Amino acid sequence: MFLSKITKGYLVSFKRTLFLTPVRKSIIKIQDQNDFNKYVVNSKEPVIVDFFATWCGPCKLLQPRIESVIEELNSTVNLVKVDIDENTEIAMQYGVSVVPELVAIKDGKVLAKIIGLQDEEKLRSFVTKLVDENNPKKETL
Repeated sequence: MFLSKITKGYLVSFKRTLFLTPVRKSIIKIQDQNDFNKYVVNSKEPVIVDFFATWCGPCKLLQPRIESVIEELNSTVNLVKVDIDENTEIAMQYGVSVVPELVAIKDGKVLAKIIGLQDEEKLRSFVTKLVDENNPKKETL
């Protein structure tokens, strides 16, 4: 009897998690210029490009923060990761000289950049601004 109560509790918890957790968008790791064009330049949704390097400590700390903020806001913003060592040309094209660097892009145009490790509040502001620009408020008369 005790075991069945525990099992039932886990099942209820699992169902809540399954049905109440927002659908998380995938994180796309760019392999080459064709990928970048497909997922960033030609994207109809706004994109945050995370320029990073595998050897970069602050990059490793930034990743879970930006993922958490995007998930928390349940926004239509996609997160795309570009390793500057594997995609030097793309990094140079966007003037990336320091990592981590986040670049907000919509319709192939750079809207904003943020350089270095940031706290969640700054990241939240950065993502919110991009979401707000993507969803202009309609005025009512």
